[in-house]
Amino acid sequence: ARTSLRIVLSTLGITSVHNASNSAEVVRQVNGHRFDIILSDYLLDDGRDGQQLLEELRLQHLIPLSTVFMIITGERAYQKVVSVAELAPDDYLIKPFTVDQLEGRLMRAIYRKHFFARIFELLDQGAYADALAACEPLLAAQTGFHFDTLRFKGEILNVLGRYEEAEGVYRQVLASRVAPWARMGLAVALRGKAQLEEAESLGQAIVDEFPEYMAAYDFVAEVREELGKLPEAQAMLHGPARLVPDEAVANHDVTYIPISPNNSARQRMVGDVAVRNKDLPAAERAFSKVLERHRGSSLKNLDDYANLSRVMLDQGHTEGVRQIAQELRRELRGNPQGELAALVIESLCAHKEGEAGKARLALD
Repeated sequence: ARTSLRIVLSTLGITSVHNASNSAEVVRQVNGHRFDIILSDYLLDDGRDGQQLLEELRLQHLIPLSTVFMIITGERAYQKVVSVAELAPDDYLIKPFTVDQLEGRLMRAIYRKHFFARIFELLDQGAYADALAACEPLLAAQTGFHFDTLRFKGEILNVLGRYEEAEGVYRQVLASRVAPWARMGLAVALRGKAQLEEAESLGQAIVDEFPEYMAAYDFVAEVREELGKLPEAQAMLHGPARLVPDEAVANHDVTYIPISPNNSARQRMVGDVAVRNKDLPAAERAFSKVLERHRGSSLKNLDDYANLSRVMLDQGHTEGVRQIAQELRRELRGNPQGELAALVIESLCAHKEGEAGKARLALD
């Protein structure tokens, strides 16, 4: 498959192509080279997926915003494709695809990167005020990217805390078209202005009308947390309710459609809200998913191990917590903080089991 793709790319005039057999090799290569385009399979050879790779590269700032990242997948299942789309690769191709389809997608993505090159450069530098100023000449040019530029402008204004101006930008967009992202940006601006009830109402409307817009679920949950509506916040993160068919309907059984379970940030939020709601089994499931997603990547951190250990200890699952300590030692081998955290976890296990002597010995 890689050879075939290399041949296809060569027909498009792309001559310098690097192959990588797994995600670790990709990370090694991007640390030594700057790539204009990255094409990733959704399912990778090391058991990870293109979504995890994109998350790692973006969150660790291993690639600039100007790099085109496309995912190639045969996956048509709703949950996984939505997860991929939510993390915003520049595009994704469903296999099988033709040379013309690949060329069209690549050219469109490359052209957009060139058009917004200055904004991407400034955003990579954290120069938000300058990036905002760079939007103005692009808006004056009246190009086909006019609304994309307004989207950048609104998002930057929100980041800068200039919520009144951001609200004006999004209302300008909504006056001429139906755009879920503009309604989402408006809701963020309203929240920034402490208009929490209005922000919650608008966020809920986005969820109702555009159920595939995943960021709206997170937003509504966060606003409900601020309003002290913890059960409602947790319910929002679990996803929309639906009746189980057939005989379950007669018993009024309800299940939930998982909302993008492959998103680590969302699972952390699910876990945090569940802990505050004292729903420890739900918290354990969520924090476990975070560890699963980050196993073997540079995104793993001590907080994820601590969160899962805490909720398992509170349920008396000491044997499982010891396994977490062992995994922590493996994953963070040679890291003094990781070793100390593992010792603390083992000490807490011993204390939970009433072995105070062992608890002290573990830390000694």
